[in-house]
Amino acid sequence: MRILWGCVVAAVITALAGLFFLIVKPQLRDNARLDAFYERVLDYPLPPSTRNLFPMDGDAIFDKNLSMGSGSYCDYRVRITLQTALTPQEIRRHYDSASIPGAEEEAMITLYFSDEDSAGGRQVIVEAYDSHDWDGDWRCF
Repeated sequence: MRILWGCVVAAVITALAGLFFLIVKPQLRDNARLDAFYERVLDYPLPPSTRNLFPMDGDAIFDKNLSMGSGSYCDYRVRITLQTALTPQEIRRHYDSASIPGAEEEAMITLYFSDEDSAGGRQVIVEAYDSHDWDGDWRCF
């Protein structure tokens, strides 16, 4: 009887470990994709006369349908805030030619500009975005 209970317990533990692995593996993969995407965005050269305003406090998010669409998509978004002396047109030219690999495809870049401050500079939020169909991560289902 002890052997039977031992086998049942071993089977249950094995099944739970397998289920845990099936659930956690996609999460670990997508977290690694987000981390790598974040690093590629930060590593992209900044325009001249521009600095990262919060170099230790970037914003990287992974979630379902960040772009407010419908369906089961996994979305990756990275935002950095820059301080620049350049015009919006110069910043746009710099990022229009940007080639930053996303988590799956080429990242889409969106720029948000503040008004010029009293010192002649402005803040720019650079948002890099990528998305792919659901591939097992329960957070995107």
